[in-house]
This record gives sequence, C-alpha cells and structure tokens, in this order.
Amino acid sequence: MNFSTNLSRSKTRIVALIAAALLCMMTLLGVNSASAHDELVATTPTQGAVLESSPKEFVLTFSGALKQIGTIIKLQDANGESVETAFTIVGRDLTVTPVAALPNGEYSLVTRVVSSDGHPIDKKLEFSVKNSQAVTSAEPTPAANQAPSAEPTAQATAAPVAPEEAKTFMGLPTGVIWALVGVVVLGSVAMVLAKTRRTGK
Repeated sequence: MNFSTNLSRSKTRIVALIAAALLCMMTLLGVNSASAHDELVATTPTQGAVLESSPKEFVLTFSGALKQIGTIIKLQDANGESVETAFTIVGRDLTVTPVAALPNGEYSLVTRVVSSDGHPIDKKLEFSVKNSQAVTSAEPTPAANQAPSAEPTAQATAAPVAPEEAKTFMGLPTGVIWALVGVVVLGSVAMVLAKTRRTGK
C-alpha cells in the first residue's frame, strides 16, 4: 500500500517537472520569436558614402517582407530643407527615388517602414554628394565685381584744345596783328627821331 502510494507520488512529481520544463521552453521560444523583428540588412549607397554624382535611387533591403502601408520617407539636405522623393516597396526592398538631381552637399535619408509582423522600423542613411564638375559657386567674376571708378580719366579731365578760330583777333591772325603793331611802333620811333633832329638844327 505504501509502495504504491509512493510510486504514484513519484510519477506525479516527474510529470509536473516535465510539464514545467516544457512550459519554460515554450516561454523562451515565444520570447525569442517575438523579439526577432525584421531589420535593415543592406543599403545602396552605403552609410556615410561620398558620391561623385547625384544618385538616381536608394535601395534599402530588410530581412523580411515589408508591408505596403505606414511607410514614411524624408530626404533632407544639410540645412534641413526637404527634398521631394518617390518610393516603391517590392518584397524586402524599399526603393527611394529623388525627383530632381541632388546638388553637392550632405544629406540624410530618414525612413520608417512596417515589417511583416507589423513592427515599425526606423532607419537613417547619411551620405554626401561631391561632384567636382558641378558648379559650386554662383559668385560673379572679379571683373564683374569691380566697382566703376567715380574719378574721370586723364583724357576726360584734360582741358579742351582751343580751336584755330581762337587764335585770331578781329578776324585777323594773331601773327598779322603783331606785325602791324611792330610797324606802328617803328613808325612812331622814326617820327620821334625825325622831330628830334629838326629841333636840334
């Protein structure tokens, strides 16, 4: 009687231990399954890439298929200005396409997608564009910046040359005038000398 009772109790304990062990295993497996959300596994271009030209698209690949709802895309430049984009989701890939070419500068692509289990995934991809052939400055050339001088040139300030008409007096050339003056002076002197000689006689 006692032996049978002890055997029954031993079986009950063994069953209870097995059940407890199975419960622990199921709990651990459930926790691991719940924490195994989809993650970002690859990006094109890569994080921190320096691109020699504006990218035509960005491809973000996740570990599981993505839902078509709840996707948020934001592409910004270094000043925080938003850049217009379009996107598509095919299986595990999120493809983001800039509407216009990106000028030189630093950018960040912030994405939020919903994984196959309904879990939201937020990611940020940073990159920069450095195209050596792109025009990086809109400043005018030094020739355009040069302020016009307010001082007149030497040619502009020079006194105007007197025309030929200014060298005449009463319609006669100045040379003729001086010749007449000389004749008059000489005549006057001659007359004075003649009177002096007559008076002396």
